[in-house]
Amino acid sequence: MSNQQEVVLSVRNLKQHFKSGFGANKLVVRAVDGVDFDIHRGEVFSLVGESGCGKTTTGRTIIKLYTPTDGEVYFMGKRISAGTLNNKMTIKQTRRQARAEIKELKKAMSEEIAKLKSSGATSSDSRMQSIKQSYESKINKIVEDKNNAIEAEKQDIANRKRDTAVHDNELMKNMQMIFQDPIASLNPRMTVKEIIAEGLRIAGEKKDEVIVKKVHEVLETVGLLPEHASRYPHEFSGGQRQRIGIARALVVSPNFIIADEPISALDVSIQAQVINLLNDLRDEFGITILFIAHDLSVVEYFSDRIGVMYYGKLVELAPKEELFKNPLHPYTRSLLSAVPLPDPRYEKGRTRIKYDPRTKHDYSKELPTLHEIVPGHFVLANGPEIAQYKKELKA
Repeated sequence: MSNQQEVVLSVRNLKQHFKSGFGANKLVVRAVDGVDFDIHRGEVFSLVGESGCGKTTTGRTIIKLYTPTDGEVYFMGKRISAGTLNNKMTIKQTRRQARAEIKELKKAMSEEIAKLKSSGATSSDSRMQSIKQSYESKINKIVEDKNNAIEAEKQDIANRKRDTAVHDNELMKNMQMIFQDPIASLNPRMTVKEIIAEGLRIAGEKKDEVIVKKVHEVLETVGLLPEHASRYPHEFSGGQRQRIGIARALVVSPNFIIADEPISALDVSIQAQVINLLNDLRDEFGITILFIAHDLSVVEYFSDRIGVMYYGKLVELAPKEELFKNPLHPYTRSLLSAVPLPDPRYEKGRTRIKYDPRTKHDYSKELPTLHEIVPGHFVLANGPEIAQYKKELKA
């Protein structure tokens, strides 16, 4: 299997729901609602979408800053995170179904016994005893099956929690995150050396000379100087702070990095420097990157494959060239229509596409699923939409 085909990260039916309010005002926010994708070794996979679409929450859930509500995350073939919502719902449904079945059996038993009594039978009648034994046997079987099913779900919950705990140390060394805000993500009371070295110390490195050497090396890797190690975050510009954040992620030699909008808070000139730095690091160290952004022009330059998110769902996923050449989902087309081009005449006559899911889709009869329209190009659609998209590609 080639590096491009080797799956480093698998996300399966990932859900992250947040609850707010109480009683009648209780609200469940489905920030991430059933997301599936794979990321291959050495590639840059980008998640794009407007603010609030769930892309940052997806990244934070993958690296376990949030515990997933449901779904599973596999890293290097091992399950590192798993939600238990489906298990809990299955337990509730099993109990509810068992209660309903037992209620029906008891009702049927009472009706049969009433018929016998109306015909003159007494409680000592053998037919009465036979009916009771038959129904009690059926009820006991339902209770036994219910208990076995619930025990299996509870065991699966325990296994999911155990997997989550077992791989934490390994995950910390191999997966790191670059945060969006280069100011808020750095502790102002710590020096650059302390910030970068924190991961090394947590990983078990105790020799100060080794730590200092690695800190200086990684500072030079990201374009800073060893003498910067003794300074504090407020002494640096925004671009330099982001480089410190990148150095902190790199110092433990991870093979997977989640870059959460690492350039959105920076000036345009600094954005290019940070993107070029990430590109160089990818080429030099073979790092796999999950790149989270809302700027499609940057994503087009930096990515191999792109996933488009809207309201917690992945609505389209395709290789970069395919997505920009043949955008199929109306929301993707809306995003692309908003990308500015350095041509005043084109911009003056350009028509922007507005996306309104209430008018663009009819899901009253069939709900959408993520469907592969052509190899590697997935779109969230139902049957009629799939037929329409295939027709558009052939035209």
